[in-house]
Amino acid sequence: MIKLFATDLDGTILTRDKGFVEADIDALRKIGEKGIIRVIATGRTLNSARSVIPADFPVDYLVFSSGAGVYDWKENELLQSKHLGTEKLKELIPLLSDRKLNFTLHWPIPDNHHFYYSQAETGHDDFHRFIKHNEQFALSLEDDLPEKDYTQILAFLPDIDTYEYISGKVSGVKTVRATSPIDGQSVWMEFFHHGVSKAEGLKFLCNLKNINENDVVVLGNDFNDLDMLQTFRSAYVVSNSPQELKEKYTVVAAAYEGAAADLLKKLSIL
Repeated sequence: MIKLFATDLDGTILTRDKGFVEADIDALRKIGEKGIIRVIATGRTLNSARSVIPADFPVDYLVFSSGAGVYDWKENELLQSKHLGTEKLKELIPLLSDRKLNFTLHWPIPDNHHFYYSQAETGHDDFHRFIKHNEQFALSLEDDLPEKDYTQILAFLPDIDTYEYISGKVSGVKTVRATSPIDGQSVWMEFFHHGVSKAEGLKFLCNLKNINENDVVVLGNDFNDLDMLQTFRSAYVVSNSPQELKEKYTVVAAAYEGAAADLLKKLSIL
């Protein structure tokens, strides 16, 4: 019996050109009426998620910043947060700087849409687009790192080989590979507290609501969804996902075709 339905946001139920699909909104509303807990699990910060999700959207909880935070959407209450901290940054920054990578350092939750940025000599188009898009929250990183309980680092990589190299050099942190939601192709690498993941955020909600993990269905579209796709046995991806994911998980309709509605119908929930 399905008791919790969790879906990624960008590229899964939210498209860059069409926004939300009405069929998905209607489907989420209907399963809510049946008592099924509805969760959006996103890499976006709380502030960024609020900027695209209407206040009356039919969802119960938000797992944001790839699981660093859990938020009660209806009660407007932060339920959990996990931070990377300053000490880990002091270990990671030299590694990123030595590789001449552009990166950002995000403030503590719920203000982690604010960040410092470090611009390398080697340019990165997606990094510049990110800074321009978020310029009201961006501050250049000076020589001294301000003491804050930082949530995460976001690094802009030239290729997947760089991700593999850096992953092999770090320990005691959680690394997440993501595809840029800005250009749809650039490789991003995120560093979090070792206990952060979308899966852990969903497990927190399962414990909160006394839900067995076998009664959870998850829907994703990209590599930053891998934790939850691997953790919960009822895992699906949209048809606009990378081929590597489509070879591992059951595929449903594309985001712009109403992926959530398609899946929920196939599972006979609607």
